[in-house]
Amino acid sequence: MLQTIEGIYKDGKIELAEIPQGVKESRVFVTFLETKPTTWSELIMQHQGISDSIIFESYRDELLPPNEIEL
Repeated sequence: MLQTIEGIYKDGKIELAEIPQGVKESRVFVTFLETKPTTWSELIMQHQGISDSIIFESYRDELLPPNEIEL
């Protein structure tokens, strides 16, 4: 029976989100998912905008970072 368990790889270790049931020993395959940036790129932050966008530009410091997949 195959089971998929979510986890996090950090500092050479894998931490599972839950303990697989009914498994005492097993071969495993680990797939590393692409991580998304958690900050806006410098290109976006350095953009000066246009004069018609002054309202948007006034909120620049309130931009939330891009969403990252929660592991």
